[in-house]
Amino acid sequence: MNKKNKNRKRLKRKDKIFTPFFVVFLIIVTIAILVFNLFKHDYYKISQVYIEGNKILTKEQILNKLNNPMGTNIILYDDKESEENLKKEELIRNVSIEKKWPDKIIVKVEEEYPYMVITYKKDNYLLANTGKVLDKSSNTENNNLPKIKGIKNKPEIGKKFTDKENLIKFIKSIQKLKYAKDIKEIDLENYNEIGIIINDIQINFGDLKNYNYKLKLLDSILKDIENKKMKAYAISLDKGKDPVVEVKEKSLDEKDENN
Repeated sequence: MNKKNKNRKRLKRKDKIFTPFFVVFLIIVTIAILVFNLFKHDYYKISQVYIEGNKILTKEQILNKLNNPMGTNIILYDDKESEENLKKEELIRNVSIEKKWPDKIIVKVEEEYPYMVITYKKDNYLLANTGKVLDKSSNTENNNLPKIKGIKNKPEIGKKFTDKENLIKFIKSIQKLKYAKDIKEIDLENYNEIGIIINDIQINFGDLKNYNYKLKLLDSILKDIENKKMKAYAISLDKGKDPVVEVKEKSLDEKDENN
């Protein structure tokens, strides 16, 4: 009987070790360890920052506006505050920051900067890459920007240069061309017969139907002309499905001699 009573007492003592207080204590300690690792472990420190959409601002300039988040815990990183800081930059129109767990952030920016000069009668206006009219232009420094001529309505500063949404999209899309930097002029006198001058080549673009396809085709043609060193002076994309490239006779003769 004595042995049985002793065994019962030992069991009761073991049971008392796992009291509710002790269980709660263990849970708190476990949570504390997890939280500590969550905030201090290198696994959650930002190690990569991807920046998309910037053409004028450098990656370093944008990182400085973000207070350089490299090494910061991704949980503690305040993406909303960083977005507001970036929006203070004059060239930034829109910005979004996305956290990619456990250690990456993606920064997408949309810049707004002088891209073209609109000629309306005797006045010139600075046009942003977004299609917004920025200001009047009388500065000779803007002479190297592409020109838009033939618009029908007087540009209003602070507004889009046209109410035609497909024309705005066309201006945005043309910037994606490999040869966009070589554009000299866009003629919008007739929306059905749009003209573009690139590298002194007259492009008869036609209307805006399937303009994305036609721009890709134009990029391919210009690349082919460059690779073959042809002296083209005109490209017609308004003659049906097949483009027409007009080349100087001397250029053709030189090509035959090389062959």
